[in-house]
Amino acid sequence: MAEGRKDIISWAQLRGRRSAQSDLLRFAHSKVPGLENVASFIRFIFQKRLFILFLVAAVVLLFFFWSYLKVLIVMGIFIALAAMSMLYNKWIKLSIGVELIMLGLVITSVAFGRLPGLVVGIVGLFLAEVISERFTYSTFVSFIGVCVVALIAPNVFNQAGSITSTGIIVTVVYDAIIIPGYLLLGSSFGRSAFFVVTHIFFNIWVFTFLAPAIFRILT
Repeated sequence: MAEGRKDIISWAQLRGRRSAQSDLLRFAHSKVPGLENVASFIRFIFQKRLFILFLVAAVVLLFFFWSYLKVLIVMGIFIALAAMSMLYNKWIKLSIGVELIMLGLVITSVAFGRLPGLVVGIVGLFLAEVISERFTYSTFVSFIGVCVVALIAPNVFNQAGSITSTGIIVTVVYDAIIIPGYLLLGSSFGRSAFFVVTHIFFNIWVFTFLAPAIFRILT
């Protein structure tokens, strides 16, 4: 009696395994819904047309416009860095030349052209001054310096041959442009001199140790 029960259990287990294997086999050989034949594939495309169209459009845009998208992404990163780099001015009421506007302005102008560099410089400076609550009429003097740097940076790079030399040279040019304007608008000589010294030394460090690596990645 016990042996008969064991035989029945073994037979049930064997039958269960065969059924599972059969189900798995049927699943493996079953056709994917929507891809059974050409007609069903066409119906599937039309049913999912919005998603498919969006996907195809995204791929095409990335393929043909990746270079433009890359520029916009880099510009956005540099603008964000520039805007946040002067946040300390909100609490420190001293003209310290520590900022990352020049870094983004010079690299973008040389790598992607004067217009992208100009946008990075102006927007970055504008946001930096607004966020730090230091936007005054004298800020427009800095905008003039930013415009000049964006225009001359590619030419300076062609002559200097390195992003380090270019950054240092245009930093000196920038300071030479804005300081007379600040002095005419009432800034003290000592305050302006302190800004120039710290600005030049900080950008010497930036363009010696940071800019070359960033420039290599982008170009």
